[in-house]
Amino acid sequence: MKAPLYVHIPYCLKKCGYCDFFSIPQKSVPKDYVEALARQIEFLAQNFSVEEWKSVYIGGGSPSLLSPESLAFLCKKITAAAPLSDGGEWTVEMNPGSLSKELLEAAKAEGVNRLSVGIQCKNDLVLKTAGRLATEEEILEAAALIKKSWGLSWSADLMAGLPFQTKEILESDIDFVSSAGANHVSLYSLTLEEGTPLKEKIDLKKIPYDEEKAEELWLFGRDELERRGFFQYEVSNFSKPGFESRHNAFYWALESYLGAGAGAAGTIYKNPEGVRYTNILDAAAYTNFWLNKGGEPSNNGAKEKAMKNDWAAQLDFPCQKEALDMETQEFEYLMMNLRTRRGASKKEYQKRFGRSLARRLEKAGKSDWLLRRSENGEDFFSMTREGLLFLNSFLEEL
Repeated sequence: MKAPLYVHIPYCLKKCGYCDFFSIPQKSVPKDYVEALARQIEFLAQNFSVEEWKSVYIGGGSPSLLSPESLAFLCKKITAAAPLSDGGEWTVEMNPGSLSKELLEAAKAEGVNRLSVGIQCKNDLVLKTAGRLATEEEILEAAALIKKSWGLSWSADLMAGLPFQTKEILESDIDFVSSAGANHVSLYSLTLEEGTPLKEKIDLKKIPYDEEKAEELWLFGRDELERRGFFQYEVSNFSKPGFESRHNAFYWALESYLGAGAGAAGTIYKNPEGVRYTNILDAAAYTNFWLNKGGEPSNNGAKEKAMKNDWAAQLDFPCQKEALDMETQEFEYLMMNLRTRRGASKKEYQKRFGRSLARRLEKAGKSDWLLRRSENGEDFFSMTREGLLFLNSFLEEL
């Protein structure tokens, strides 16, 4: 098996005001958690007979809270479990406030070749209102350090629709990441999640917020990015030619992937069966299991089970499991592929699900949102540029 690997670091200095993801406020990543990660990664590689990692993504949380020594240790263990494929993409997320020269050097020395930097915005008022710890000064210093000490591919995360954010502020942020050398930008629209401090303050009118203006701001950001040569290849992702995220592309293509770490998910597709697992949302329990109770290499009998496609039996560790029938897989294929400008392949769809893609898409009755094109003799269906804005409505119709 050749698979992408996602590694989750759930620790953050502080939870942002809009965040509802699983994260743990802490100043550093415990060494025993990193050792537990290494155990699970070894277990997954052996039990699923991983020949190589198609890509590696270390996300969070804030992976830049890892010490340089812990990051190097983790990377070595990943490579020992299975090598990265030739030309494979290896990304580590970093936040401006915890990024350092030593961390960049450790990452580069161990084969990491891409950074994803959580900038969001560099205006101090906007950052403070959103509950971000980073300051404009830290962001400027981080960008200068990346330019001086990294020299490899990097992506910037930006947000649109934050309170007090204006077109001028967003345009300044886009100019900044472009001039700083980012070759990829993820532009996310603020989502106000229930139970988050930011939504509560907005609901109580403590912070001004206009949803319509927020949507207009994202559209403005999209146009500004494209004007600067960043092509929108997915709903929220823009890149210079050749710098699209290969790791994310495996998700969108509905390929099997493995996930390690508290809260991380993995999905194994073996038609007609599929299973998705989500590791326990408890870092202490996760660490305890992998260091004291689990992580033994699979025996021959377990490997034989894997060869017989008994994937669920291989997930013998604390996690939630979800069986994926063909109907679920089919909808997820459309949901993920229609997020991309590449779109859904008629040939792939027919081979995987034995149906006509054109007939399936006709059910939505929104032909003006769809684009059909041929590329190298293969037909693709994708959303139009404007149709992408109505993707959720289109999927509801499907």
